[in-house]
Amino acid sequence: MPYIPVSQVTLTGGPLLQAQEADRAYLHALEPDRLLAPFLREAGLPPRAPSYDDWERRGLDGHTAGHYLSACSLMVASTGDEVLASRLAYTVAELSRAQAHLGTGYVGGIPRSAELWEEVAEGITASTFGGDRWVPWYNLHKLYAGLIDAACLTGNEAARDVVVRLADWWEALASGIDEEHFQLMLETEIGGMNEAYVDLFDLTGDPRHLAMAARFTGAALSGPLSRSSDELTGLHANTRIPQFVGFAALAARNGDPALGRAARFAWQTIVTRRSVAIGGNSVREHFHAVDDFTPMTEDREGPETCNSYNLIKLARRLSADAADPDVTDMIERILFNHLLSAQHPGHGGLVYFTSMRPDHYRVYSAPQHSFWCCVGTGLESHAKHGESLYRLDGEAVSVELFASSTARVPELGLTLEQETAFPVDGEVALTFRLERGRRFPVRIRVPGWTASVPLVRVNGTDVEATVDGGHLVLDRGWEDGDVVSFELGMTGRSEPFPDGSDWTALLWGPSVLAARGSALEAETVVADRPHAAHTAVGPLTPLATAPIVPRSSVPRRDADGAFWVDSDRGPIRLEPFAGLHDARYTVSFPVASGTDQRSVDERRARLADRDRIAATLDGRTVDRVALGEQQPEADHGFRGASTRSGAAGGVRWRSTSDRMSVTLVDPHLLARVVRVSWLPDDDARGFAIEIDGLVTEEQFGGRDGELAWVEVPLPPTTAGWGVRRFTILAPSGQETPRVTELRVLTASDA
Repeated sequence: MPYIPVSQVTLTGGPLLQAQEADRAYLHALEPDRLLAPFLREAGLPPRAPSYDDWERRGLDGHTAGHYLSACSLMVASTGDEVLASRLAYTVAELSRAQAHLGTGYVGGIPRSAELWEEVAEGITASTFGGDRWVPWYNLHKLYAGLIDAACLTGNEAARDVVVRLADWWEALASGIDEEHFQLMLETEIGGMNEAYVDLFDLTGDPRHLAMAARFTGAALSGPLSRSSDELTGLHANTRIPQFVGFAALAARNGDPALGRAARFAWQTIVTRRSVAIGGNSVREHFHAVDDFTPMTEDREGPETCNSYNLIKLARRLSADAADPDVTDMIERILFNHLLSAQHPGHGGLVYFTSMRPDHYRVYSAPQHSFWCCVGTGLESHAKHGESLYRLDGEAVSVELFASSTARVPELGLTLEQETAFPVDGEVALTFRLERGRRFPVRIRVPGWTASVPLVRVNGTDVEATVDGGHLVLDRGWEDGDVVSFELGMTGRSEPFPDGSDWTALLWGPSVLAARGSALEAETVVADRPHAAHTAVGPLTPLATAPIVPRSSVPRRDADGAFWVDSDRGPIRLEPFAGLHDARYTVSFPVASGTDQRSVDERRARLADRDRIAATLDGRTVDRVALGEQQPEADHGFRGASTRSGAAGGVRWRSTSDRMSVTLVDPHLLARVVRVSWLPDDDARGFAIEIDGLVTEEQFGGRDGELAWVEVPLPPTTAGWGVRRFTILAPSGQETPRVTELRVLTASDA
C-alpha cells in the first residue's frame, strides 16, 4: 500500500501519542492466560487461569484474544514494546498448542465449538447460530485477523501456520455446504471474514483463500449498493461495515467492478447521509432512516465506536492506490473527534456508545471487567495512529494527517519530522533529514475545513506551491535540514444534521465543540465491577432544558483561546469534544428558525412535547429489550424457534410461528406490568404471553402512533433480583405480529 506503514512512523507528541500510551498501559494490564482460557477449554486442555467475565463468558468467549493479537502486533510494530512482543509470542504459542492438541486444525473459544461445527457441517438452519454461541463468525474473525496481523506486522511464523491450518479446516468443512445454506449463514454477523480471506491470500498467495473471500461476500448486500441503492435503514451497522471493507479488499484483488462500486457507494451514503459531526453513525447499533435523525438526539445509545473503527478501515481500502483528500477529511474527522473522545486519556477506558442526546454522558471500560466489542476495536484503534499519516506514491511523499511524528522513508534516504500542536492550532513544521540531497515531490493535504489555501515557507522564505487534487505540491531539490512550515487556518462553523432537522453541531477547524455539563463520579462513568453496563443508563436530562442556538450560529474564540456561542440563555462556553471527559456534555444543539423570542419559544415547546411523550413510557420503564436488534437480544438472553426479523420504517421487529423468549430484570421489584409492542397489519394475528412459565390472560392495550401495544400484569416472583422470563407464543398454525419490544414497567401512577 502507498501508506507508509506504521512500523516506519513514530509518534512524538500530541493527542495521538497520549492515546497510544494510554492504550499501551491498558494492554499491559491484560493477562494473556485469562484471554487464552476459552481456547484451551475448547481444545480439551486445562486453562492456566480463569476466563475473564462479561462478554468473555457470554458466548463471545475468546473474541478479545483476537483483538489483543492485533493490538499487540500494532503496538510492537510502532513502538517496539518488548513486554508486549513477549506476550504476543506466548499467546500465539499457546494457540498453536491448543490447535495441535485438538488435531482438526480448528482453534477457537466459542462455547461447545465441536458441537457447533458439527451442526454447521450437517446443515445450517436459522437456529444454528445464537443463544450461548452468540455470533461465532464475528468471534472467529477476530482470531483470523489477529493471527494475520501477528504474521504480517511482526513476522511471527507460528501465527502464519496457525491461521493457515485454521483456514484449511474451514475450507474443508465449507466444501460440503451448498450455496443456499452458506448464504443463510451470511445473514448472521460474520465480521470481516471476506477481508480476512483476502488478507490471507496476500499472505500466502493461495487462490483458495481468494475464492473463500468471494463466498463470504453476500450478493444480497452488495447488489443494491452496486446499483447505488441505499437499503441500509434498519440494518445492524457493525454487521455490514466490515463487509463493505471486504468488498473493497476483494474488488482490488479480483477486479470486480460491481464490488468496487458497492464499497464506494456504501462509504458515500454512510458519511454523507448517515453520520453526525463526530464522524459516528447508528443508534442502538442500527442504521436509522436517513430523513429522521430523531433517534440520534433522543436515545442514550448513540454512535457505536466499532463502526468508526471499521469506517477508517474502509477509507484506507478506498484510498489505497491513490490519495483522496475527501476520504482523508473523514478519517481525520473520525479520528480526532469520535475515536479520541471514546478513550479516557487518563486510565485508558474505552467507550461503546457516544450519546448525541443533550446533557448525557459516556461509560468507560475497565481492563479487568469490560470485554465489549468496542473495547477490542479500541485496543486496536489507539495502537495504529501512525498508519494513515503519510503516503509514498512513487517518489512523492505525502503528509495526509497532522500530528507530531517522525516518518522513515528508506527509499528516499529520508527521515521526515513533523512538529505541530494540531488540532489546538494549525501551525505545522516539517524538517527533512536526508542522507544526501535529492529532488522529489512533497504533497501536503489541504483539509476541506480550512479557511484558505495556506501560505508555505521553506527555511523561512515564502515559496510558490501548486495545488493538485486537494494537495499543495512542492516539487524541488531538498537538502538535509530543510524546513517547510505553514499554518492551516481555522474558523468556526455550524453543521446541521444530514436530515435537515432543527439540530446542529458546532465546530472550530477540525474539532467538534461541546458544552460541559455537571461533573460525574468515577462510579458512574467507569464500568469497574463485574458485568457493569456498557450503556450510560443514568437519568436523561429533559430535551427542553437544552440551550437553543440561532440557525446561523457560528462559534467564536476569545483572546484567551476559549470558545463561545450565543444561545437563548446567554453565551455558552465550549471546548473540543475529544478532550471532554468525566462529565455530562452537549454536542448536539437545538436551533430556532429565527432569532426572535417567538421562534425560540416555539422550538422549546416542541422539545417539551418530545419530553412528555417519552416520560409517559420511559419514566415507567424498569428494563426493556428491542426485538430484532442483535445486541439487546443477546443482552436479554433471547431464544426463539421459527422466528423471522426485519425492519419497517427504520423500526426493527421479530415474529415467530412457534415461540420466542427473553429475560428482563427488575432488581428492586418495582415492575407491575409487562408491555409488548408490535407493528399492526391487516392480518388479525394474535399471540399469547407466558411469564415465568405461566400463560397469562388479563391484559389491556392500545395504540401509540404506528405501534400497537398490550400491558399484562406481572404475577409475584420469588426469583432473585426479579429475573423474569417472557415468552411470546404463536397461535396454532399462525405467525405472531411483528413484535418490536418488551418492557417491564412500574404502575401507571408511579
